[in-house]
Amino acid sequence: MVKDLFMLSDTTRAAPNAFFQRGFSLLEMAMVLVVVGLLLGGSLIPLSIQMEKQDRDATQQQLQDIRDALIGFALTNGRLPCPDTDNDGQMNGVSTCTSALGVIPWADLGVGQQDAWGQPFTYRVSSDFADNTDGTACSSPATIGVSFSLCSAGDISVLDAVGGNPVALTLPAIVLSHGKNWAATTGTDEAENSDTDAVYVDRSYSNNTGSPFDDLIVWVPPGILKNKMLTAQLLP
Repeated sequence: MVKDLFMLSDTTRAAPNAFFQRGFSLLEMAMVLVVVGLLLGGSLIPLSIQMEKQDRDATQQQLQDIRDALIGFALTNGRLPCPDTDNDGQMNGVSTCTSALGVIPWADLGVGQQDAWGQPFTYRVSSDFADNTDGTACSSPATIGVSFSLCSAGDISVLDAVGGNPVALTLPAIVLSHGKNWAATTGTDEAENSDTDAVYVDRSYSNNTGSPFDDLIVWVPPGILKNKMLTAQLLP
């Protein structure tokens, strides 16, 4: 009887300790879950940034390929292609372009149709570089079969901000991706790249809500285009 009482007493004394141990284990588990959740939550931001960088790098490479294809088209055809205005991948316009602004004629150029965000590339060309009139708007001797001459100047400008400083002037053609937000922003610089005039903005990437900018732009430099034409003996 006394032995049983001692056993009961030991069991009673052990019970709170056992209960405490079970509760402490649950608390530890809860703390571990909280820490893991915080770590996972914190890793999502760097991962999203990394993914966007990959998309931007891939799109930038596409833009470089498109620029090379535009120069190759000029070397082959004596003119830059007209924009695609009906989204069939082919340029619109024979003697002159239907419009100076549209999307890249991806089928004619043999390049990708969309950027990393599944959107078409905007394309603008200076008409004097894309018509079938030899040496348009230039006083130097025209070369038969070439739309422009050494003195031809494009009408496209790139600034570092709306109303800002020139980055590039008298460009024959420009191509851009409107980035992840596809110009769905109140930023004035991105809005400049979404209107119909021949002025564009190129500046550093920014996710600042007050002045966002994620557009990616490439253009055909007039000097490089003309030098390629000279090297190929297509211009005098």
